[in-house]
Amino acid sequence: MIDSRHESKTKFLDAAMRVIRVKGYTATRIEDVCEEAGLTKGSFFHHFKSKEELATAAADHWSEITGGVFASAPYRELPDPLDRVLAYLDFRKAILPGRPLSDFTCLVGTMVQEVYDTNPSIREACDRSISGHAATVEADIADAMQKYGIVAEWTAQSLALYMQATLQGAFILAKAKGGPEIAAACIDHLHRYIEMLFLNPIPGEHFMTEVRQQGVKPGSEELEAPRFEDGRPMLLAGLRGEYTMATMREIPALWQRFAAYLGKIPGQVRRVAYGVCFPSSEGFGYMAGVEVRSAEGLPEGFSVVTMPVERYAVFKHRGHVSKLSETCRAIEHEWLPRSQHSFALGTPGAPGFFERYGESFDPEVGAGDVEVWVPIR
Repeated sequence: MIDSRHESKTKFLDAAMRVIRVKGYTATRIEDVCEEAGLTKGSFFHHFKSKEELATAAADHWSEITGGVFASAPYRELPDPLDRVLAYLDFRKAILPGRPLSDFTCLVGTMVQEVYDTNPSIREACDRSISGHAATVEADIADAMQKYGIVAEWTAQSLALYMQATLQGAFILAKAKGGPEIAAACIDHLHRYIEMLFLNPIPGEHFMTEVRQQGVKPGSEELEAPRFEDGRPMLLAGLRGEYTMATMREIPALWQRFAAYLGKIPGQVRRVAYGVCFPSSEGFGYMAGVEVRSAEGLPEGFSVVTMPVERYAVFKHRGHVSKLSETCRAIEHEWLPRSQHSFALGTPGAPGFFERYGESFDPEVGAGDVEVWVPIR
């Protein structure tokens, strides 16, 4: 008897989810739900006192069902938390094509738009559902921030809720446009935005990730006027990798591997480290290295490069290293357009601009003597 009662209640809840997503809460009648469930009105009032009580229970039921779907999705097995966040969006996009709008639009998003100011119990149930789902993504965002050393004014919770707001807005647009294409495009934009938060741009057409370490909270500093230096033909040696926008988040791992060699490299000149970018047509190379006197006796797997003699604009970076991209953006978008110079980015594959981490740079707190050397004409 208990199982039968539970089964009929579940039928009402499932029916409510289907009908409300098509008709909306206000237009949905108890008779509509009974017809969809294939049960009587008497049975309905055996389980629920009102349509409001049904809607509140349906919101919780929705959370339970969708929570199970996302918990068992294949992307949950990905080891990298940032990959899980991005794959979550890919999963949301993948369920759009070939389905009626009501199949992928959100029950609680639909209801709360109608009753947010008139029915506190339903509004609270919808908030509980949306915020609860956001919390599952929030955990992955928090792990990604820790792994990639992101120090920011925003929080994992605020980003997770922003993602839900964007998804809800995408579903509204899909209803307005009568198809899922606009929702898919919105999810693509959100995907790119998340990548940009963790994978920051640098001057020019190519991108890189800085050495990110957790530590002091960065401040907001104005770009200082550069000094100008004539470069010298330094011989640098270190570990190099080839990257694209899809793989650039692996650069911090390159620095972690290279850190084990610092102070032990044959012929090393001082404890000054360099991050060198090598622009190319299909991505970019990046080397974490130090200056050496010769290429003799270097560890296996090391690369060497002789830095060309160029004229450089040298910019001091103030604050935490996780904010280095802000300095780079300011160089490109503020200083360069106002100057009478242009980037001297040489041939594809040749060394371009570089970061210089001086002897006072402390990787434990991610701050110290950091400069960006930009070749100019």
